[in-house]
Amino acid sequence: MPSGYSRRQLVGTALGGAGAVLAGGYTWNQYATRRHLRFRPLEAVNESADAITLEITVEREGFESPRTVLLEPVGNEGDDDRSRLPGRWTKHADEWTIRAEHGEQRLELEAAVITDRLEGAGWGPDCAHVTIVVTATGDLESRIAPSETC
Repeated sequence: MPSGYSRRQLVGTALGGAGAVLAGGYTWNQYATRRHLRFRPLEAVNESADAITLEITVEREGFESPRTVLLEPVGNEGDDDRSRLPGRWTKHADEWTIRAEHGEQRLELEAAVITDRLEGAGWGPDCAHVTIVVTATGDLESRIAPSETC
């Protein structure tokens, strides 16, 4: 008994199905990586009149990178009141978490918080310019903006 479909119809249907599967896979990959970030750059800045020691830890599942940053008071000659923190997070997009401590002050930034503060983020990996700031009063703050280097 002959089939009611021609070869062209079968090939067209197969190609349409394959296209749908590929488009769905791409869309799922973008959705699954919506919280993945690269920090370009990750910086620490001192806006207080005192020299400070800032403890910063950047981590993801299975990896942790603690750093101690010594920052001079604001207004000193040179850029000793600012420090860039190089690491894996500049090249590898992942769900990074940043923790910072200064004295009794603590700050934690999870990937979801950072992507929520980025305009237009949340669809695939994003790049963020993250600055951890010790304010003039000694509090810890974060400044998050889209990165211009990605």
